[in-house]
Amino acid sequence: MTGDYGLFVRHEVFQAVLTATRTSRMRIIAFIESLSSDPFQQGDYTETDSAGRNCQVKIIGKHAVYFWADHAVKEVKVVDLIDADRT
Repeated sequence: MTGDYGLFVRHEVFQAVLTATRTSRMRIIAFIESLSSDPFQQGDYTETDSAGRNCQVKIIGKHAVYFWADHAVKEVKVVDLIDADRT
């Protein structure tokens, strides 16, 4: 048991979730919430960000959710949400 991790969601991600369709919004929120209890989840692929950090990328419908786990502080950081067609 890993214990629940905190969640950090960038404001821009939060705003993007609000503009998604109801079905997409529900699926994205459910996934983000699942990261708290399972912070070791892998995305569909990994991308390196500008800081050299490996970000997991999870495809949910037409959206790509970018996240990484900061195990030192027991927090998952959700850093981007984009249209997956633009990745």
